[in-house]
Amino acid sequence: MKHFLLGSLSGVVLGGLYGLIRTPRSGQENQEAMKVYIDETTMHVQDVTDKVNDLKSAVSTLTSEVQFVQTDFMAEIQDTAAEFQKEATPRLRRIQERADKIQTEAQRAGESITKAETTV
Repeated sequence: MKHFLLGSLSGVVLGGLYGLIRTPRSGQENQEAMKVYIDETTMHVQDVTDKVNDLKSAVSTLTSEVQFVQTDFMAEIQDTAAEFQKEATPRLRRIQERADKIQTEAQRAGESITKAETTV
């Protein structure tokens, strides 16, 4: 950004000097034109400087807000995940117990069927 501003300012100054050298106006007219040109250029440079400072401020504000939201959001997500895990553990244990029971009963039923087939 610094190089852009320096290049813009250099271009403005060199363009103004070239215009003064190549102009068919008198010295007094050139002085007035130069004064107006310098005043306008100063205003434009100040305007660009103000806008760059506003942009820096906005970026800084946005960065701090993102960090705050990220920290707050991550803490909330971790709390939610911990709570879910705490609530889900007994349910998962019961599901596993039921699955083991079903598997045991299926095994017993398979063994009973096998015994019945061998006795027939």
